Amino acid sequence: MRLRSKLIISYIVLITLPLAILGTGFYFTSQQTTEKLARDNVLEIVKKNNQLIDERLIKLQNDSLSLMTECDLFQLFNGAPSKDGLQQLQTDRKVKEILNRYFSQSGYLYSVQLATRDYLYGDKGKNTFPPKQFYETDMYTGARMEKGSIAWIPTYDYSSMYKLSELDDVDLEYRHLFSAVREISPSCVRDTIIVRAESGSERPYLIMNFQESLYADVFNNSIPIHGASYLVANSDGAIIASQKEDSLARAEWIQPLWTKGSGTAMLTIDGEKMLACFATSAVTGWMSVVLIPPKELVVGLTRTINVFTLTLGVSLLLMSLLFAYWISSRISLPVNKLLLAIKRVGTGDFTARIEVPSPSKDEFGHVLTKFNSMNERIEQLIDENFVVKLREKETEIMALNIQLNPHFLYNTLNIMNWMAVNGDKEQVSSMLISLSRMLHYTTDNTRDSSKLEDDLNWLKDYIVIMKSRFDERFEVSFEIDPQLLGASVPKLFLQPLVENSIIHGFRNMESGGFITVYGRKSEEVMQFIVEDNGCGIHTERRVPGEGGSVGLRNVDKRIKLLYGSLYGIEIESEEGLGTRISLEFPYKPHE
Repeated sequence: MRLRSKLIISYIVLITLPLAILGTGFYFTSQQTTEKLARDNVLEIVKKNNQLIDERLIKLQNDSLSLMTECDLFQLFNGAPSKDGLQQLQTDRKVKEILNRYFSQSGYLYSVQLATRDYLYGDKGKNTFPPKQFYETDMYTGARMEKGSIAWIPTYDYSSMYKLSELDDVDLEYRHLFSAVREISPSCVRDTIIVRAESGSERPYLIMNFQESLYADVFNNSIPIHGASYLVANSDGAIIASQKEDSLARAEWIQPLWTKGSGTAMLTIDGEKMLACFATSAVTGWMSVVLIPPKELVVGLTRTINVFTLTLGVSLLLMSLLFAYWISSRISLPVNKLLLAIKRVGTGDFTARIEVPSPSKDEFGHVLTKFNSMNERIEQLIDENFVVKLREKETEIMALNIQLNPHFLYNTLNIMNWMAVNGDKEQVSSMLISLSRMLHYTTDNTRDSSKLEDDLNWLKDYIVIMKSRFDERFEVSFEIDPQLLGASVPKLFLQPLVENSIIHGFRNMESGGFITVYGRKSEEVMQFIVEDNGCGIHTERRVPGEGGSVGLRNVDKRIKLLYGSLYGIEIESEEGLGTRISLEFPYKPHE
């Protein structure tokens, strides 16, 4: 065989075999990496969607709980129920006003009603039913078993639930609903004394109805993968909301997932393999599942690798013809460089570059240029994946930023109202100024950090309002090293620590509470301490990452995300004597 033929054959083998191995290995490695990224990212999206929905439902739970101590509602249902039609209509009008006061801002709530045996109070414009038939439903049974807690009722057919057969063929907007039902025991707080309803008073049932749009508004378009779908089901497989399935169908395949609570799994559903990312709601106990066809994850990857491998293979084979004609040092040297570069790429070093002689217009120079372009593109993809991870981390950090609690605003405005009624203009003015500065500071979300001096000013305004709320039962002093006032700190990082002392530490104290906030610098590390003389913290609640205050856990997690796992919160407490909470993180001047 001639040398030229031997060169052609040898270079074909040397080019084709490594390229096939590299392409195959790169394909399977990329497939596994893509699937893992999809699992992690989609699972995080499912958890965040669940958290968003849980926050909405928790707000409704709290509002329904507050309804039990609504004095206006207590007056309406205290005593034996009235049978007079006119009296029931007047009561219905007042009940609507009360329900609107508590639930009108909940745009995701379809309708809300109070049911008794003789009358259905509340909004009847969206859905209504005979009151007595409610007491024959599974909704009533579930609410009775919960004994004052909320019973979550999976999606049901409206006419079937209330046995309204005449509505079976009617096109109803509220054909499919799911509901939260709670037995209401009206009471009223008068002069710090809880007054309960008289014997013989009827206990109404609060019915909060939802449509699937509660989940659809959150999950639709939140999964950036073609062919992905979501559904929400309970432990029996009953579907509450779904993108594809019928609302009253059953998902029997979901049973094995309940033992895990949340995570990912590969399932076979109706003969098709599916990647399932799932998480369980802490409020309803229902499971949200996103299903992804695995083949959709690698469609673009397969096409890219095939085109890339084919292009590179053809180019290299053409080069082999040139090598057959020119056996010289100027050819063998680039070949050696190329083989060395390929070896580096095979070990995962995508920074490998081959110096291309200039000018270099032949096929071999073209191959070398394409090889460098490939590595640059791979590096770019790696950098892009890193940026995606970094943005996810930044999103988690921003999600942990503490915002003003709506109940804090309600209570503050209510206090200012009573102060204004009593003519205490100076204190009202002081609280308004403090609240204004606080709102201005917290609504500026352009940065996650701020100057310590600005953050302390916000905290002092917060303390002014909290002292008014708690009748001056505590005092706060600051011992901050002046050289720290220009340092960069996480926004509102001290507020949960001070709030924990006020709300929990002084809960049993009428006066004499004292909080000291320390700030000092040791070398390049700042240390902040919040110390109080309150009732202390139980031993099992002193670990920020495992129990105790949600605010403390958020601050601890936030510090670790920003500065690393070496930093965070430490709690020292002795029951009956007080609590000392300290945290550290690196010093950095504020830009």
